[in-house]
Amino acid sequence: MRKIIVGKIFLATLVLVALLYLGISVYIANAMTSRLAPSIEISPEVISKNYEEVDFQALDGINLKGWLFRSKGKNLIIMVSGLLPNRANVEYLAPMIAKELIEGGYNVLLYDTRSHGLSEGARVGYGSVEGNDVMGAVQFAQTKDFVPKNIGIIADSTGAISTLMVIDQLKEIGPIVLDSTATEFRPIISDRLWKEKLIPPFFHPTIFFFNKTFFGVDLSIIRPIDKIKLAPKRKFLFLHGAQDETIPLKNSQELLADANKKSRLVVFYKGSHIETYKSDPDLYRKEVYSFLEKGFQQK
Repeated sequence: MRKIIVGKIFLATLVLVALLYLGISVYIANAMTSRLAPSIEISPEVISKNYEEVDFQALDGINLKGWLFRSKGKNLIIMVSGLLPNRANVEYLAPMIAKELIEGGYNVLLYDTRSHGLSEGARVGYGSVEGNDVMGAVQFAQTKDFVPKNIGIIADSTGAISTLMVIDQLKEIGPIVLDSTATEFRPIISDRLWKEKLIPPFFHPTIFFFNKTFFGVDLSIIRPIDKIKLAPKRKFLFLHGAQDETIPLKNSQELLADANKKSRLVVFYKGSHIETYKSDPDLYRKEVYSFLEKGFQQK
């Protein structure tokens, strides 16, 4: 009789532990993919008074909102922000960069990635579907009379990942700058779950399973290292902070190795994640603005 009771207690404990494990995994998967950055931290007039509120559709129909800043030039830079920030992208100091670009004669488009800011979207895709947003921004720019060769992109972190995920569809546009990007995303997020959130690795496979099956976010397909090979004629400018622990420098080094041999990587030795401009604005200006100017001239 005692053995039966002990067995039942053991079985009940196993079931309870399993339910707890699964419940925690679902909770984390849900939190990982929930909407982000609903509040726009700045007024667009901080950047320029010559702007318009815009909205446009991503390639898959999601409605996106942003700001289009006008200058006297013919070239447009689309700035694609990473995870967490919205169009303001204050962490990247995007307002300062955009202001300088406008003063230099560039038009600038800032927009909220899906499930960020004021844009539509139920789930954050970490680059698995946000390439549709990038393509939507490019198509929208063309409705504003910017021809593809006069459209460039500056993308950081998961924004750079999203851009690379559709790089084969961006053959006609102008220069592309990729800041703090990754070769593949699943190992990056797994590392961050453990080091930043203290979520043990034995939870990760189940979390990723629920990401995909419950919330439609398949992290395993986010592999820019496979996509960059689809643009052999494209010259990229890679930027990366040497102190980046979120997406280590080796990611851009590996992408550079598979990119067009005329592509370049500029390392910011004092910079952490997306701290290229912040750590050395003079180097950023020198490399990025020169690359943009030459890139548009070649197009």
